[in-house]
Amino acid sequence: MGRRSTSSTKSGKFMNPTDQARKEARKRELKKNKKQRMMVRAAVLKMKDPRQIIRDMEKLDEMEFNPVQQPLLNEKVLRDKRKKLRETFERIVRLYERENPDTYKELRKLELDYETKRGQLALYFDSVKVRLFGCICMFFVFLIYCT
Repeated sequence: MGRRSTSSTKSGKFMNPTDQARKEARKRELKKNKKQRMMVRAAVLKMKDPRQIIRDMEKLDEMEFNPVQQPLLNEKVLRDKRKKLRETFERIVRLYERENPDTYKELRKLELDYETKRGQLALYFDSVKVRLFGCICMFFVFLIYCT
């Protein structure tokens, strides 16, 4: 959005002084509302618990990487939920980076621990899946051989 003079319209004509005053008042109002929105967003982020967000992401991982049971939710739904949780967590981390560096370091460590656990869980899931697939293949070979 480019800046336009408050004394002229889009076509370049000069504005009525009353309309000009209204336009300036609207501009001030929008600036004030922007500050309020930013403060509300920061307050909402402060109320959220980053540890709970990590726990929610761990639950999604357990659902996705469970070798015994198929996930209750679709893969795309799980991915979208994880993405939203991760974005919220990142916003919280950025907020604490500015306001409280000690908490910021703690949250980064928490995130690193989560990523490590997630990697181990994915590795375990893949190894079980490969073994299971190998057993199923052997079973079918056995059936074909016997018949």
